[in-house]
Amino acid sequence: MSVPVLLTHHWRQHRLALLWLIVAAAFFQWAITRVVPSADQTAFVREILTLVPPPVRVLLGEELVANVSARGFLGFGYVHPFALLMFAAWAVRVAAGALAGEVGRGTMDLLASRPVTRGAHVGAGAVALGVGLALIAAAEWAGTAWGLHSRVLENVAPADFVPLAAMSLLLFAACGAVALLVSALSDESGTAISWCAGILAGSYVLDYLARVWSTIGFLRPLSLFRYFEPQRILREGGVAASDAAVLGAVCAVALLLAFAAFARRDI
Repeated sequence: MSVPVLLTHHWRQHRLALLWLIVAAAFFQWAITRVVPSADQTAFVREILTLVPPPVRVLLGEELVANVSARGFLGFGYVHPFALLMFAAWAVRVAAGALAGEVGRGTMDLLASRPVTRGAHVGAGAVALGVGLALIAAAEWAGTAWGLHSRVLENVAPADFVPLAAMSLLLFAACGAVALLVSALSDESGTAISWCAGILAGSYVLDYLARVWSTIGFLRPLSLFRYFEPQRILREGGVAASDAAVLGAVCAVALLLAFAAFARRDI
């Protein structure tokens, strides 16, 4: 049994879920292009947003509230909780199922009896995770491009949102690698899913609270979501190298630890 065979195994397990996530991601970003205010509506929307409570403005993004624009609204679509949920669902599902799920069901004993290293199991899970995330990110961008093709907005082009899709991919590659590490240490998929969901939710809440409550602002760099800021990416015309470096480093370290942990544990 080789990595390609393990990938086929993952494909059979997750292909239907992946299809639904791809469709949902594309449709959501397309729908955002339908509700984005046009140039003659931005002044009215800006007045409405000034009435929104400060905690909600933080959730929307202070830059978006201060400078209402079609680009800003489309950018918010990439950090909307629904959009993040599409990625999180795939990351947790695949990571938990690839290692802890097989151990919990007892199928890992059968898989481990074949001529394949434990590292191959982790590697196949990582590849399945990355390919799925890439397809969801591509679907998001395709949804935006599709919407902008049928509705032309001033000073907005589909290419503007390629960095947002790329950073969404990198953010959840890091989250997925952490989830894979948790899975490598767990004996059941339920336990792994609980821990992974808790870590992701905690990271998201920490980022939000650190922006709302200045007293704990110094903790914000501990959240992975701190390194994905669509409004800043759109304003600066690209991704900050430091943000990409942090997410890439977390991804690499978590994967290395997952390989080491699964190689040493009892199955």
